[in-house]
Amino acid sequence: MDLFSPELGMALAGLGALILLGWFLASRGWIGPQARQPIMRLIIWVFFPAMIFDRVSRNPLIASGGQALLYLGAGFLLILTGYAVATAVGALSGIPAGVRRRTFAFSAGVNNFGYLGIPVTAALFDRDVVGVLLVHNVGVEAAVWTVGIAMLSGSSLRKGMANLLQPMTVALFVALAVNLSGLGATETVGFLCQVLQPVGDCAIPVGTLLSGIYLHELLGGFRLREDLRVSLGVIVVRWLVMPPLVLGVVACCVTDLSLRQVMLVQAAMPCGIFTFLIVDLFKGDAMLSLRCSAVTMALCAVVTPLWLKVGRVLLEI
Repeated sequence: MDLFSPELGMALAGLGALILLGWFLASRGWIGPQARQPIMRLIIWVFFPAMIFDRVSRNPLIASGGQALLYLGAGFLLILTGYAVATAVGALSGIPAGVRRRTFAFSAGVNNFGYLGIPVTAALFDRDVVGVLLVHNVGVEAAVWTVGIAMLSGSSLRKGMANLLQPMTVALFVALAVNLSGLGATETVGFLCQVLQPVGDCAIPVGTLLSGIYLHELLGGFRLREDLRVSLGVIVVRWLVMPPLVLGVVACCVTDLSLRQVMLVQAAMPCGIFTFLIVDLFKGDAMLSLRCSAVTMALCAVVTPLWLKVGRVLLEI
């Protein structure tokens, strides 16, 4: 894997192009605010569940329940670590306690595990490793929608547990049951996956388009050079602390090659693109969350390949 490989460049460029296309569609009024919720429902209820079932139900890299738990647990712990680091950095940076600090911890603590993580993983490794990533990502989603939402909203973790029952989680456990039972080798499941594959392939491009649509609506009062504490704080979290921390733990503790490959990519990711939508939904500071995404995405074309190179050497991938 070269430092600036064509595959990685294409993944980053494709993401940016789709965001710009979503922005353009919204700016021309071709897709208005009334279309956002139906598109979001398609992504959550159809596209991502289809992708998860297709990539997991017949995946030879997920050969046992223990492996699945390992991948899920790695995703969950990655986000908890991100929240802890971001909370500490937010306090040290002088970000005011309350909604702003909770929003910073939530936004800076979540990496771009899907919308950039999936195409980058697909560009660097094979299809089955993407399936491992999708299992890992459900662990991430579990952490985001339970611990993350409780932290962001200031509510109890018990209330957040209700968010675990969602389409992507159900699709994962169904796909794991099919895989581990041996049914993934049957013609029926093979036919089903043929049907679901093109549907699941829509998840990333349509979701990225939707991000561009939302960005057009939110960026009216956004100024990149303002709020220096947040900008510097998120750079510290995502580019200076989390990559060496994650890579170091993986190098010492993880022997599973597929998980090492997945965590290499995850360590090098900027903040999540979709995070500001969740923040807005739960009455956090959407502009602060958007700043976290924008600052780290602006630097990721250079910083992500650098950390991928360092991680490749450290993890011997």
